[in-house]
Amino acid sequence: MTQLIPYIAYPSAKKALAYYQRVFDATDIKRLSPTPQQAGMFGLPADADLNELTMHAEFSVLGTKLMCSDAFGHDAKSSEQISLMLMIDPKDAELGDRFYQHLVDSGEVTIDMPYATQFWGDKMGQVTDSFGVVWRLQQAPA
Repeated sequence: MTQLIPYIAYPSAKKALAYYQRVFDATDIKRLSPTPQQAGMFGLPADADLNELTMHAEFSVLGTKLMCSDAFGHDAKSSEQISLMLMIDPKDAELGDRFYQHLVDSGEVTIDMPYATQFWGDKMGQVTDSFGVVWRLQQAPA
């Protein structure tokens, strides 16, 4: 089986993980800081606080696995070309509503499209997080 897992670079993955845990109810969070040898490979200063840096991390949002790391000097900017789509199980009608309302209540996302029934019958909405990542939420009717 092949899986496609989004891998996102952030200016600070540690801060991003805290944000996703708070705002998106992220779970299964695992984070690895670089070792001094790895820090040298990335050209990081010898006095860098390695505990604040992230070599690799994983987290889940609504059971969907994502991975991330620090950008390590590269320009970590979002792209409007790609968005993350969370497909909600039609058997759990309330999940999408609860999740969307949690995002709205957080006040920490931009609502691009309210989560509502669309002309084709599915519920769909779109938000942009504080890092510029676009998240779509979709649920087919049961």
